[in-house]
Amino acid sequence: MRNIRLHFCRTAALAFALLFSLVSTADAQQVPGRTRFDVTHYRIEAQLIPDQHLLRAAAEVTFTPLDATRSVVFELNGSLKVEAIEKGGKPVTNFVQDAVGADALGPNVRIDLGEVVPANTPITLRFRWSGALITPEGGPLLTKRLAYIGTEGSYLMYAARWFPFHDYAADRATSDITILVPPGVQVAGSSDEPLTTPPPGKDGNVRYRFVRTKPALIGNFAAGQYITRELRYGKYEIQFFTKVGSENRIERYGELMGKALEHYTQMYGTPEFGTRLVVVQIDDDSLDAYTAPGMHFFASRLYNPTRPVPEERLQREVAYQWWGQTVGLKSFDDAWLSQGLAEWSAFALRESTLTGGALDSAQREMQERALTFEQTASIARAPSALDDQSSAFQSIIFYKGAMAFRMLRQTMGQNKFNQLLRTFLDQYRGKNASIDDFERLATQINGANLRYFFAQWVEGTGVPEFQVDYQIIRTRGGKFVTRGTVRQNFDTLRLPVELALRTEGGEVLSTNVRMEEKSEDFTFESTGPPVEVFVDPNNKILRMSDDLRVAVIARRGIEQFKEGQFAEAQQQFEAALKLDKSNSWVYYNLGLLYLEQRNYQLALDNLDLAVRGNGRPTWIAVWAHIKRGNAYDARGERERAVYEYKKAESTGDNYDNALVSIKKFLSTPYDPKTAQATTATGAQ
Repeated sequence: MRNIRLHFCRTAALAFALLFSLVSTADAQQVPGRTRFDVTHYRIEAQLIPDQHLLRAAAEVTFTPLDATRSVVFELNGSLKVEAIEKGGKPVTNFVQDAVGADALGPNVRIDLGEVVPANTPITLRFRWSGALITPEGGPLLTKRLAYIGTEGSYLMYAARWFPFHDYAADRATSDITILVPPGVQVAGSSDEPLTTPPPGKDGNVRYRFVRTKPALIGNFAAGQYITRELRYGKYEIQFFTKVGSENRIERYGELMGKALEHYTQMYGTPEFGTRLVVVQIDDDSLDAYTAPGMHFFASRLYNPTRPVPEERLQREVAYQWWGQTVGLKSFDDAWLSQGLAEWSAFALRESTLTGGALDSAQREMQERALTFEQTASIARAPSALDDQSSAFQSIIFYKGAMAFRMLRQTMGQNKFNQLLRTFLDQYRGKNASIDDFERLATQINGANLRYFFAQWVEGTGVPEFQVDYQIIRTRGGKFVTRGTVRQNFDTLRLPVELALRTEGGEVLSTNVRMEEKSEDFTFESTGPPVEVFVDPNNKILRMSDDLRVAVIARRGIEQFKEGQFAEAQQQFEAALKLDKSNSWVYYNLGLLYLEQRNYQLALDNLDLAVRGNGRPTWIAVWAHIKRGNAYDARGERERAVYEYKKAESTGDNYDNALVSIKKFLSTPYDPKTAQATTATGAQ
């Protein structure tokens, strides 16, 4: 599940300045007025009144104080008003609701229990509350709503804090929740018990009951008029709730998610949600994707047939069912264990299926994304230091986080690393874990202390650089021996580093050296004259080099391009070209930028430079010719466009299904008015 920090503004001027961090259970006693307690069970009845955008709800909340206390604090969405609280059947009159969020908790309800309750004594409070859920106001994000009720469709996400809860992303509970909706409205949710469609009650509402007998992060539902379909992949059943016109993506999404479910099960073990997964479509005013136990919310934009199928995103969201749901977090500071592991799991899945240029591109892209904001904060510090919706946070936690797991696999060896993840899932199933817990387990399974690894890659910043010196000797037998030394500027790398030798005849040899010291020696023997020795040819290590410095600058431009910041993206691409005027990849992305802006001549010029540049990566030629053909088609110069498509075809390169696109454009001219938006994230 996405772990969304609290973002509440007291004034418009401070909207982006007030970033409130979560407080973990372990640190809660340090916050004045905050008592540590554990919610164990919710019994909720919530009525949705779509034509009024209204929620009316009541709940019995059972919790256990971990310290003797007279008061407790629950979080609650600021758009909702508490109407009454009862304890033991008697009204609780001394409670204060802060709908704005004057402290680090955000909007909350502070309750005087009327007496000091001893530690470890269960208490049940009954709440009644209501309010309109229309805009993001009152929720944790300034511009994205996580709860909405309306005639076109409603949704309630755990992160919206639509019911009184405690200790975000950490306090799991069992639940018995009934959702009341008007006739004709379906309710989607995850439940441990089989669901049936009940008849309307005496009040005219239809009641849907959802029960969770295992502790989880509860309270995730969607309601509306849906087309439903159930697909089965192995032992998993995926139930889709989509809106009219979006059915065309069900099969493809089901296939991708089903394969991911089976792969992760084989690699790590079974997920906590069981075998039934719910996928529901919501509006575009919310997040693109949100994951709950046994349930995924996808915005309508992801069902747009003109947009590429978001394979990586779907694979990552499914992985959250293992990392973040089956194993939870002790605090938001441990986000690397959910978001980094989910990104790593999705990458490892793709890595197992990709080959050739596609695999090289995926490995390189992961490395570049990880380096883009590497110096901004460490993995351990990013959750408290950065807005978790920012590009910097996502670069560090998702991509550097995934690279850290990749390097941990290299350090431990694949067998021990696989054992670590399976054991981690088993030991902390249904529990919350911290990075410290993970480190202790990793050291135990590794059989040697890994403190140096976590200090460098999780708690620290900075990446190594490598330098290679070598000499070539021709033997009497006509072969060539290349002897050399690889040097690094770190003292504590302790990683196997791959070296590759390319010869004039196209032969590529590789070897691994373990960097325990500042330098290590290596030897290659080849039949052809050596041309060059490469360090880390498969981009397995977070490192810096001259070409990566250029790529990181360009990658920032790509991120800005994706966000529609065209002027800023152009500046980054031009800055990268000042460092390397032969970089085909940068020229290609600059060409895509101009193509998106319909500046066709500059698009053609830069795509031509991409073809005539250093030719890396290898797929540049085929896609630069395709995009040049698109530019000519957009200008109405069909003959020139066809010439470019045939040039692309003559390369014989089918990277990213290039041949399908070539066939399509040879048959039907590219039309910028109907084409999907160009993106600078790869070939398409």
